[in-house]
Amino acid sequence: MINDTNKFTEIFTDLLSETQLSNFQFSKLIGVDHKRIKAYISGGIPTTETIAKICDYFKCSMDYLTGLSNEFNYKNMKNGYSTSFFMTEYQKLLTINNTNHFALSKKGIVNESSLSWWKKGHLPQFEVIFNIAYELGGSIDKLLGRI
Repeated sequence: MINDTNKFTEIFTDLLSETQLSNFQFSKLIGVDHKRIKAYISGGIPTTETIAKICDYFKCSMDYLTGLSNEFNYKNMKNGYSTSFFMTEYQKLLTINNTNHFALSKKGIVNESSLSWWKKGHLPQFEVIFNIAYELGGSIDKLLGRI
């Protein structure tokens, strides 16, 4: 679970230090307030949009940046993300794992009532996407149409 943000913070801080850019310079390059960059270095979790911008800048996968995978990037990886892939990929992961949305809600991974919202094309918070990928052995990048 993403309750412990140390892995993201560690990987992000390492990648950022390799650029030799200040937090302010980096924030301008990716279009994010510099206070948010400082928050991420201190353990904050970015939004899906922001983590996509960070990954696009470093040309790395979301799975790598969050510590779900040692793969720095994937073949044919796309920039950004797409909301249209989430429900299909989520349902595939549920089927592969022989479970359902209700069972995940009982574990506290998802909110039981969120399914109808997601079916309308909305995404859960990034932390929930991470938890789904972690719990079901999936890929954040796949859930968000990056691969």
